[in-house]
Amino acid sequence: MNSFVPRYAPTPRQVLWGVLGAFVLLTALVAIAYALTTIPNPNQTATNQQNFYLYTNGKIFAHGGETNRVNVTLDQVPPIVRDAVLSAEDRSFQSEAGISPTGILRAFFTDLRGGDIQQGGSTITQQYVKNAYLSQQRTFTRKIKEIFIALKLSNTKSKSEILQDYLNTIYFGRNAYGIAAASEAYFGTRISRLDAAQGAVLAAVIRAPTFYDPSTNHAAAVARWHYVVDGMVKQGWLSADAAARLQFPKVISPGQAANNSDCSGPIGYICQAVKFDLIKHGFTEDRLAAGGYRVYTTIDAVAEKAAIDAENANNGGYRASGPDKGRESGLVSIQPGDGAIRAMYGGSVFCPARQRPDSCTDLSGVANNYTRSPGSSFKPYTLIAALQQGISLDSRFPGPAHIDFPGTQGKGISNSQNETCLPECTLSQALAKSINTIFVPLAAKVGPDKVAQVAEDAGIPSKRIPDTDKVPTLTLGVAEVTVLDQAVGYATIAAQGIEAQPYLVAKVVTADGHVVYRAHQQTHRVFPADVMADTTYAMTQVLGPSGTAAGRGLPGRPAAGKTGTDGEAFGNKNAWFVGFTPQLSTAVWFGNSDRHHQVTSDGQPVYGAGLPAMTWQAMMTAALEGKPVVDFPPPAHVGHAINPSPTASGSPTTSPTTTPTVTITPTVSPTQPVPPIITHSASPSPSPSPTSSPTGGGGGGGGGGGGGTPSPPAGGG
Repeated sequence: MNSFVPRYAPTPRQVLWGVLGAFVLLTALVAIAYALTTIPNPNQTATNQQNFYLYTNGKIFAHGGETNRVNVTLDQVPPIVRDAVLSAEDRSFQSEAGISPTGILRAFFTDLRGGDIQQGGSTITQQYVKNAYLSQQRTFTRKIKEIFIALKLSNTKSKSEILQDYLNTIYFGRNAYGIAAASEAYFGTRISRLDAAQGAVLAAVIRAPTFYDPSTNHAAAVARWHYVVDGMVKQGWLSADAAARLQFPKVISPGQAANNSDCSGPIGYICQAVKFDLIKHGFTEDRLAAGGYRVYTTIDAVAEKAAIDAENANNGGYRASGPDKGRESGLVSIQPGDGAIRAMYGGSVFCPARQRPDSCTDLSGVANNYTRSPGSSFKPYTLIAALQQGISLDSRFPGPAHIDFPGTQGKGISNSQNETCLPECTLSQALAKSINTIFVPLAAKVGPDKVAQVAEDAGIPSKRIPDTDKVPTLTLGVAEVTVLDQAVGYATIAAQGIEAQPYLVAKVVTADGHVVYRAHQQTHRVFPADVMADTTYAMTQVLGPSGTAAGRGLPGRPAAGKTGTDGEAFGNKNAWFVGFTPQLSTAVWFGNSDRHHQVTSDGQPVYGAGLPAMTWQAMMTAALEGKPVVDFPPPAHVGHAINPSPTASGSPTTSPTTTPTVTITPTVSPTQPVPPIITHSASPSPSPSPTSSPTGGGGGGGGGGGGGTPSPPAGGG
């Protein structure tokens, strides 16, 4: 016997109430979810912009920041370009509520079959929400958040605001975020200059930037472009006649587009130095990374080009192989009396990571610590100390090829290539010929601590000259300095005793035009003008016929300077020329990126009057072309002439009876270690050529003397 148990069947009214109840519950849940939804802060990717670095003439020379974006206002985007974007991505944007229910359902069911969220179905508002507030992760949770935030956003912001934010956020490929960066990346032009055809190209690539980039998939790009143009016609944003006249525009290749940062090669060092300078003045790294600044630097476009051209001509870039492997150069130019850095060359290869400490140079920043021995380019500071103590340029000293000297471990002091100044020469001549056997005893006479103080007053940081280096051989460059240091020190002389703190950033302006930083000059007098006039005169003789840098002057323009070269006992690791006119002070260094190898040209040692002076001459000639010729002040003839007889054994002791005799007695403290001095035999003077220094006083273009190590320093020219 079968028993029948009737199943419960809801009545139509119950079904209706059930559906209504579910709807009310769902509505309540949606309302609660909407009420609880808050619009988060935009993420970093959506807000980061580029920083722009500008020359003194207002032209941009580099972009900084990892994100290639420049925010613009909606009115800066041509209306026809806006319409092209709407045609490509959301033709109902102006009338919708921020989401597209049909698009969402279509995407939901399509993606459900595949088990993954792959379909878009997104309005422009949803795309902006995804890019600005959420991650790119494709999950249901993220999609639900996207919908609610889009709804909330559409009720709190106007359509114009949302479209503006979208256009500044969306990725266009070629590392370009936002339509302004895309305009530069695809057409090399400003956004305001785009026409309808170009706007349609940019709109077309949004869907899949790599796939629709005309440089990689031209056929697909053209097809998508036609889709965008046709949509504009259908929406009434473009007439059919105008559309028919449009032609697919020429798009530049990715290689032609501006580099995301342009901070590579020599310019990379300027970018690095700018960052150091800004951080020093309170800009955090996070804020710099967010970008949006226009950084007006002190770099002069003409001077910087002159520096790069001179370095390329005389150094030929980083030597990766061959006899001159590892050779590098650095250059810094300062405006005397102001402190503005007008040109900077930190090397031909920019190494931002510095993974290997000596794999490349780092001479770029005001905050840098890359130091090398300056050789005899340090001698002018001894000359100033002597002048301040009343020892005039007309004072005469004997300058034999070699003298014994206390504290040099019996090695004594030698001149480069056995140069002599006998029976005697004036202090001015001694500087011109870079006579070590005069300048080391002179430094002992005036006091090494006084020489160090002069260098510090001129602008050499005190940390460069520790107490152990405050010895007579300091005049030969035993302390290590940077290229910037020497440019600043000589700028003080060029400014006739006005020391100016160097600076690289003149002002910083935000995207909306607010000045958030402005440099303030820091200058003060450190030396009397008459002492500087005599110092300058003596330094002009270095470029004269009997000077170590003969023939390296500036045609038709007065110039002064000093060579500097490590002596042979130090392996010729560093070669310098530092010089100036009243308008510009420039220091040039040549060395090897490996501190343990000498710097060479075609396998031969480089001297100060060779590549460094040639680079200085070429750079200064080009940088000052067309500028007024400014004369140095005439010599002031401070002090009185003396004719001392050094008491160091092995030195001539006779002196004319017609002039006062002063004995130069070394004043070295027995407790202070003195870097010993080594003599070295004379070597043939290199002949004048682009790869060697000219024959002449100071031992082959001389310059330098002691190194920065406690091994036996040699006398240098």
